Amino acid sequence: MTGRRPRTEFLADTAVVVRSDERLVLLFLLLLSIAALVVFLHYTTLILDGLPDPLPTEPIRP
Repeated sequence: MTGRRPRTEFLADTAVVVRSDERLVLLFLLLLSIAALVVFLHYTTLILDGLPDPLPTEPIRP
C-alpha cells in the first residue's frame, strides 16, 4: 500500500497543476477576446463616422 500512496499524491498534484494551467489559458483567451472586441468596435466606429450623411428627405427647392 505504501507504493500506491505516493503515486496518488503525485497524480493529485499534477491534476492541480493542469487545472491552474487551464485557468491561465482560459484567462488569456478571455483577455484576448475582449481586446479583439475593443479593436473591432473601435474600427467600426471609425468607419461609421467616415460615412457621408444620408441624403435629405425634403425635396430641393429652387
